[in-house]
Amino acid sequence: MARRTLLRGLGAAGVGAALSGTGSAAEAAGPAAVPRAATQATPAASGQITADGVTRALAVLDDIVKKDKAATTVPGIAVAVVYDGVVRYLKGLGERQAGVVGDVDADTVFQLASVSKPLSSTVIAAALTRRLAKVDWNDTLQTFRPGFTLADAWVGQHVTVADMFAHRSGLPDHAGDLLEDLGYNADQIISKLALYPLTRFRDSYAYTNYGLTAGALAFATGTGRSWQDLAREMIFAPLGMSSSSYSFADLQALKNRAALHTLVDGQWKPDLGANNDGQAPAGGANSSVRDLSRWLTMLLAGGSYPGLQTPVVDVPGLQTIWRPSSVTQGPDELGGRASFYGLGWNVGYEDTGELRLGHSGAFGRGASTVITVYPSKKLAIAVLTNADPRGVPEAISAEFVDVVRYGASTRDWLAFFGPLVAEPITADQTKYSKPAVNPTPARSLNAYVGTYPNRVYGDLTVSLRDGALSFTVGPAGKRFALMHYSGDEFYFQTTGENESGFSGALFAAPRTKVLSLTINAWNRDKLGVFTRR
Repeated sequence: MARRTLLRGLGAAGVGAALSGTGSAAEAAGPAAVPRAATQATPAASGQITADGVTRALAVLDDIVKKDKAATTVPGIAVAVVYDGVVRYLKGLGERQAGVVGDVDADTVFQLASVSKPLSSTVIAAALTRRLAKVDWNDTLQTFRPGFTLADAWVGQHVTVADMFAHRSGLPDHAGDLLEDLGYNADQIISKLALYPLTRFRDSYAYTNYGLTAGALAFATGTGRSWQDLAREMIFAPLGMSSSSYSFADLQALKNRAALHTLVDGQWKPDLGANNDGQAPAGGANSSVRDLSRWLTMLLAGGSYPGLQTPVVDVPGLQTIWRPSSVTQGPDELGGRASFYGLGWNVGYEDTGELRLGHSGAFGRGASTVITVYPSKKLAIAVLTNADPRGVPEAISAEFVDVVRYGASTRDWLAFFGPLVAEPITADQTKYSKPAVNPTPARSLNAYVGTYPNRVYGDLTVSLRDGALSFTVGPAGKRFALMHYSGDEFYFQTTGENESGFSGALFAAPRTKVLSLTINAWNRDKLGVFTRR
């Protein structure tokens, strides 16, 4: 899910700081690429969020959205702004699916990617407010999933739901995501988390979709409900979020839904088949900006909602999920500003003192989303797009907040975020994009044929067909063509949500027989070595 590491956290505290519009980077840049209407507005000298500032920004929000859409050609964008208890902006622009009749509107349902995480933490906070059962943030996963463990048995015994939502379990960054691409289901992946090396428990931050999913599913089990039913009962039904779900089947049943899109040879290619149920609490939520505006209205009202006699979430429940639980980046890394993660939320503080909450989400297969919330100022904005990450939702949010605070944008935010969210070019991609210098021939291709087991990824089978090598691995039986580079070194094209271009496939033959195969793209945690049977 969401292969771009930076976005998956907003994922990046540095991006979170930038979204404030008041960080040192923004201050240094100066105004750039500002909509005409925004440059004519009267700047707010204090940089504070005020009613006049919100009115000023709302007046030019159409211009901001249209400008960034035109610059990137993303098919569709939907935006909601809530301020002081009222939904002040609720619009869609563009196409739900490129080349198919149907415009984006306020009720178009998008796949939220990692914006699912703050929504999920709100589900748990609401369940605790309702006191559904004897469950709590500090319950261990083993309480409700007795077979669960991690590489360190003591950590596996003590890791809690809160630890998983704060990404402080010690699991490595994005542990388990690659397994999803190979066809492993949620239960299989969660069980395999025990095979990943750990850093110091509760003393390090590493973003894990399947860690958070494991915590959420354990909590739901403690309430006697499925995750989907728990979310519906706690949040979606009370708030009238009738188009929202954590179910791909429910999404497919909707007519007014946005396809994912990637840009291929200059054309937007739609994808209606991205099923993220396996990590639903972390990245499988679906919603419209109308529904999200109801959720944001509730959050900004301290957990209350018009027409409901009792709060959906009590104030202590909100304080718990919004309290910094992990340090995502220290002050030295941000030029003097630290950044934090709560329980499913990125947490930061403005120079002007306000608490800033948010999260970004991204699918390489074609989604990019963001929410930004200022509880003390009762202001929130949600931006959803149906295209692969190009910095559009982050740029719209940042520019909107800039105009609120200063009357004009402090920099060209689209130019700023674009490179940050772009998929980095790996060393393997660079290397294998060019022929080897003075390559040596491979040995007889039959020498590489065989089965290479791996305790995390399972059996990898190399076969020879029509004079060419390929391999299959994982429950989905995906086949990857191997291309020769030099000697015992081959490479292949990675695929799936976590694709990273070319990856090396290095056979090792210490003497005369090939004994192992290392897959570089899967070896970040030293787990990508397959030993021949």
